[in-house]
Amino acid sequence: MGRYPVGIDFGTTNSMIAVYKEGGQIEVISSESGKRFLPSVIYFKNATEAVTGDNARSMQLLESENTISNVKRYMGSDKTFTLYGKEYSPQELATLFFKKLKTLYTDYTGSKIADAVITVPAYFDHLQRESVRAAAESAGFDVLSLLNEPTAAAVYYNNIGKKENELCLVFDLGGGTLDISLIELQKDYLKVIATGGSTQIGGFDFDVAIADYFNEEFAKAHELDLRSDPIAYQQLLFQSEKAKMELTSLNETNLVIPYITVTPKGPLHFKKELDRSLFDMISKPIVDKIEKIVTELLEANNIKAADISRVLPVGGASRICNVRSFVTGMFGDSLSKDMNPEEAVVCGAAVNAAMQTGLITDKKFFDVTSHNMGIEDDNGNFEIIMKKNEPYPVEFSTRFITTSSELEQVTVHILQDMARSSLNVSESLTDDPDFFVSLAKFDFPIDKNIEENLIDIGFEIDVSGIVSVYAKDVTTGKEHDFTLKADIDSDKIKDIKIY
Repeated sequence: MGRYPVGIDFGTTNSMIAVYKEGGQIEVISSESGKRFLPSVIYFKNATEAVTGDNARSMQLLESENTISNVKRYMGSDKTFTLYGKEYSPQELATLFFKKLKTLYTDYTGSKIADAVITVPAYFDHLQRESVRAAAESAGFDVLSLLNEPTAAAVYYNNIGKKENELCLVFDLGGGTLDISLIELQKDYLKVIATGGSTQIGGFDFDVAIADYFNEEFAKAHELDLRSDPIAYQQLLFQSEKAKMELTSLNETNLVIPYITVTPKGPLHFKKELDRSLFDMISKPIVDKIEKIVTELLEANNIKAADISRVLPVGGASRICNVRSFVTGMFGDSLSKDMNPEEAVVCGAAVNAAMQTGLITDKKFFDVTSHNMGIEDDNGNFEIIMKKNEPYPVEFSTRFITTSSELEQVTVHILQDMARSSLNVSESLTDDPDFFVSLAKFDFPIDKNIEENLIDIGFEIDVSGIVSVYAKDVTTGKEHDFTLKADIDSDKIKDIKIY
């Protein structure tokens, strides 16, 4: 048994795992069903047994209360899920899913040791990133680093084609997140220039838009809201997703659900036609947000659409008909068609794992920070210390002066901005608290006999993306430092068998 570099794409809708073999071969590991992806769904059979993948997805209709999907969208949040009388965090549920991926890896390679690169949306904030890292480590993976999903796709594209002198835009629309990255490609290195995106835009939002539109039409006709019936609404979501996918190759399709519900007057059936024109109308607000994010990223970096030599479509939702029309309308023939959007991220993660373990030595890459980091000042404003789009590893610090000689300590509140979307812009935590993520808060003792204390606050991001923070009293030399790294220690999930 040896050590295999591993790439993992933990997706909102589907997840994938791939290994990099000597000689440059990348193998995407298939699940027991033979598919090269695993639906990111968990079904609890009882309090001690859980099922993932296709079997879990099929149970969403019958036992939605015991089936959890879209866990990735809640990573790093305080949301909890109640299953058989116990509350689980998104991180705990993700750990179970990573355990399933670890089993697939061990069965395929015969090795229990896995050096893994885990991909995350470029626009994930620090809490979301660390919750993914903690879940993977808790499941038994040795996490080499977290890699932004668009960067992973570009790494794979550069590896298979050894591209040179290209300015690429990676358009990554997955099931639950949108990432846009500008990347410079050379033969022996890859450099990320800037990123933008949103953790609130994904392929699932198109499904919900379709389902809600037709639910409203159904309610007008029958005075019945299908959302009041979890099974009926879940069927409508499934049909909406199916219709969305069929419209990538068809001009029209049908949503058909026999016996969607039963009323005192008898059963009701559901049949609606959806063509591309109606779909465009239903989903236009989502596409408009996508267009605004892409446009603002280009303008912020003084880049015109004509300057982009290659657009890399990534994620299954990048195939959506009006999304693809928007991309081709803006960038024309630069849209790449020579790689699989669904597998590019996981393959790129495996390539990067090979780079970090020494199997690939002729390439380098430089990723960047996605958010500004800093502290809250005494007026409730956000004081930036580390700017977004800085290549890392990197370290920045700023010197502050206390405003009162009566203070025995100062409170340092560590923040990250633009928590959910690159469209969010604010400088005030007081006015716009939802635009910021609180990473940590601590009290730092100072000498009250000194009229003006000088305090250095610094941030450091290492090559694996782990963030460290320190505060130092310049006069006394006292220092406080810590690492913003998450861990999972949960007795609730230790004895749960995962299938």
